[in-house]
Amino acid sequence: MKKWIQCIYFFLVILQSTCLGINAKEYRRIISLAPSITRTLYELKMESYIIGITFHCPKGTTNKHIVGTMLDPNIEKIMLLKPDLIILTQEGNTKDFAKKLIRFGFEIYIINTTNNFQDLCNNYFLLASKINREKLASKIIHQAKTMIINVYNNINIAYNKRIFWEIGRYPLYTAGSKSFVNDYSHYSKTNNIYSDINKSYFPIGIEDLIKRNPDIIIHTKYNNVVIDTFWKQYTRVLNAVKNKKIFMIDNKSIFSPTPLTFVTNLQILVNKIYEKK
Repeated sequence: MKKWIQCIYFFLVILQSTCLGINAKEYRRIISLAPSITRTLYELKMESYIIGITFHCPKGTTNKHIVGTMLDPNIEKIMLLKPDLIILTQEGNTKDFAKKLIRFGFEIYIINTTNNFQDLCNNYFLLASKINREKLASKIIHQAKTMIINVYNNINIAYNKRIFWEIGRYPLYTAGSKSFVNDYSHYSKTNNIYSDINKSYFPIGIEDLIKRNPDIIIHTKYNNVVIDTFWKQYTRVLNAVKNKKIFMIDNKSIFSPTPLTFVTNLQILVNKIYEKK
């Protein structure tokens, strides 16, 4: 991206943050209610100001209180910690809980839904604006965009590998065009076989999957050390199974990335798809 285009981009994002009424100030007692938020705060050198995180968040290097899970934070624990800012996401935290926090007088900040890599960068910068870390965020976003272009340009192949993203099972869940997972496919020069569906995540039937017949299956699961035998029963009807092109990616960060970890996850994906060591 040319420098003048980047300048316009950051000007528009700053203007957006101003229009949204985001007033930058120094917060000293922050609670993060999502892993992606916690990773962002770490990258923005804010870890020493985090007093509470969820069970799902990376622990970091300083002691922090666990305030429950993303879907069920403990309001009593939060009240005892007396935070000056609580950060939530539209996707991972409920509107009712956000309203409850407001009723109790807490200042909250809600991260917008992320549908693609550009949304990820926009939301990252807006949060940085909230906590007075715009300069550092700008550098990180520029670094991530430079890295992602390098990864993309170093793939010497045309778009021809068709991927099925196995997000969940029983029923099978996958990702459509409204998920930033779709951008993992784009930047790895592959095709998400469900990119024609204008949704983020949704269930699919095995019959439809067989019709679409992917070349590669990306199996995403927590803490797996081996891929199970579920797919073996479809050896004759799915090319990915027949050709042993089923790859596992740890989804601890792939579904809650920052711009930098998005690129890290992308490189891991590229190495697996193109079988690079």
